[in-house]
Amino acid sequence: MKLVPTSSLGFPRIGPNRELKFALEKYWKGTISQHDLLQVARSVEDAAWALQVGLTKITVGDQYLYDFVLMMTESLGMVPKRFAHLPPGIDRLFAMARGVDGAPALSMKKWITSNYHYMVPEYDETSQIHADFSRFLEDCRRGVATLGADCATPVLLGPVSFAYLTKISAPGVSRSTLVDLLLPVYEALIQELVGLGVKEIQIHEPCLVFNDPSINPLLDAAYPKILAPDVTINMVSYMDDVGDTNYQWLMSAANGIHVVSLDFTRGDTLALVQKYGATKTIGCGLVDARNVWKFDPATALPVLKCLVDKGVIFRIQPSSTLQFLPWTVEREDKLIAESHPALQVLAFAKEKLQEVARLAKVAGCLLDGEDSEHLLSDHESAWKSFVESRQTSQSSSVRDRLQAVQPSDFRRSTDYLERRKQQLKGLPALPTTTIGSFPQTSAIRRVRAAWKKGLLNDAEYQAAMDQQIAYCIGVQETLGLDILVHGEPERTDMVEFFGEQLEGILFTQHGWVQSFGSRCVRPPVFWNDISRPFPMTTREFKVAQSLTEKPVKGMLTGPITILNWSFPRIDISGKDQAFQIALCIRDEIRDLEEAGCIVVQVDEPALREGMPFRTAERDEYLNWAVDAFRLSTAGAKSETQIHTHMCYCEFQDCMHAIDRMDTDVNSIENARSDNATLKAFKSIGYTKGFGPGLYDIHSPVVPSRDEIEAKLRSFLTVLDLDQTVVNPDCGLKTRGWPETIAALRNMVEATAVVRNELSTCLPCSM
Repeated sequence: MKLVPTSSLGFPRIGPNRELKFALEKYWKGTISQHDLLQVARSVEDAAWALQVGLTKITVGDQYLYDFVLMMTESLGMVPKRFAHLPPGIDRLFAMARGVDGAPALSMKKWITSNYHYMVPEYDETSQIHADFSRFLEDCRRGVATLGADCATPVLLGPVSFAYLTKISAPGVSRSTLVDLLLPVYEALIQELVGLGVKEIQIHEPCLVFNDPSINPLLDAAYPKILAPDVTINMVSYMDDVGDTNYQWLMSAANGIHVVSLDFTRGDTLALVQKYGATKTIGCGLVDARNVWKFDPATALPVLKCLVDKGVIFRIQPSSTLQFLPWTVEREDKLIAESHPALQVLAFAKEKLQEVARLAKVAGCLLDGEDSEHLLSDHESAWKSFVESRQTSQSSSVRDRLQAVQPSDFRRSTDYLERRKQQLKGLPALPTTTIGSFPQTSAIRRVRAAWKKGLLNDAEYQAAMDQQIAYCIGVQETLGLDILVHGEPERTDMVEFFGEQLEGILFTQHGWVQSFGSRCVRPPVFWNDISRPFPMTTREFKVAQSLTEKPVKGMLTGPITILNWSFPRIDISGKDQAFQIALCIRDEIRDLEEAGCIVVQVDEPALREGMPFRTAERDEYLNWAVDAFRLSTAGAKSETQIHTHMCYCEFQDCMHAIDRMDTDVNSIENARSDNATLKAFKSIGYTKGFGPGLYDIHSPVVPSRDEIEAKLRSFLTVLDLDQTVVNPDCGLKTRGWPETIAALRNMVEATAVVRNELSTCLPCSM
């Protein structure tokens, strides 16, 4: 059997027990040293390397402390002027990520179509390139010593993608200018890597998936200029196909690239290979690095047969870095003890390595003309058994209800202008609120842990949570907020909380995935049809509302966010899964209304991140995604005010879709941004309620009252007074109580000052 090479594109960075997360948080609190932090990072990297031994190529230099774009920013020394006074190094990197006094953090955005976040590089009028890649080179040197020069493969974020992602505000500087400034640095860095003895370097250019003609001149300027003649260059792109133009560029002999790694699990990469052929080695990303299912032989085998038939030279690898997956299924004791039907077809990062090895053997058989069925039989039987077990547990009621949905189910009973007259009468202009969550304290976590261990019964646990709710309401009453929240002490995560209560969704014990920095999430796994067996939030709402005369928001997560922040099924469409969730949320809103709720927030921060790059696919996605949201909310009474919340994404290419969601109030992340987003919404005629974030909740810095006043005044130069709602950027669960109270006090006081300036304390109908 012919040996087919294998490669990794990266492994989870947080460790099997979230070691890096906890080390980061200890370092930020000052309880461990920088040396201790780096030791933890290296131990996690060592564990990842040990699991990958056996692959032909293993990545090195990619154990980042926050995110890989930020690491490149710091290594280049390309800091905006507000951080220029700080000495280079890890502490400056964290300052750019989290902010320091007088210096707001870099903007944060979602990474291509994922729930991973990256810090947006900035190039202003004072920025310069002062490169220092000594830590990166030391990590690569350590990788070479551990894995060998033939195997260890350094990873670089390519200059074109870095420039493409950078926010440029310096006069006369364009992306092209920035690329020109970066080229000498990359050229020297690649030469240093060659000096370590490595035989291959991965250059990740994820911008290749974007359908943007301005990318090609930048690529031509960079390649092969920065490349060395005596090292193999593997250019990597992922999360979609690269399109016709970029594929042809990749296959050009003129660019100096030897290996082209592509995602065969999304988009239509195979069609590009069939259409244009492949003149270079293809890194066949056939093992899905974005979902937790084992490969389906019925899908994988035709791809391999096509590559073999066309004579393509290829290697087998995951579709992207495995950082988007949990560490291993082996630690899921509960699922194993239950013999859950899905367990036989689940594969996390460690298991994906086994999937790579299995497909490499299948490919070897195909190349030698040998039978490969014996290598696939257990996969086929596992999938068959899983599908059969799912069918026996499915109920036709979910699908019957979806088939009965009518066009009227997607429309509110009255239009916005008529509804707003009936909603939340008596509130002042510029009503103040928060996005939903309050600090998840160590006391809350201890109570939750005791309850899960059986040390507290349900009644005792609920009583403890009710005390936390009472405290949250008391704080908000004292501060003078206008629309209150119950604080969500019972919720570990905005998706996990709902997923645990819905049928057809399973949860892991240790399935943690990094979202950004030390923030980790545990995505649900959709394995069956989804339904809601009982109300999920009404008990806590009733407790909170009983403690105040002010309106308390019902807090829900929208269907698209639950879908996009989960590992979905692969046998039915995303639309069908979103609509199933939408019906559950629709029923929950009805129950909240019956409990006396008159304002409900249905968060959809993930609406934009699931949007495809190609126009036709994008329009189709936005149509059904917005329909799913409307199916969730359209059953609400006219007097019920529906809010939503969106954060950390580009809104410009989906604003009309957001308008079509027909919410009464939309709050967005805006504290790290200027007013460009507000102006863009205004330009499309957006007239509904709007709550742009006044301060950055991801920074430990407490904004002053003067800063918030200035920000609010700037909002009112764009927004109408009667459409503006005052709120922070996002939920406050990651902050401590002292800074939360201080920041909200400043927000409420700043709002009062602006109200008085405008001489408008009259009630509005917002």
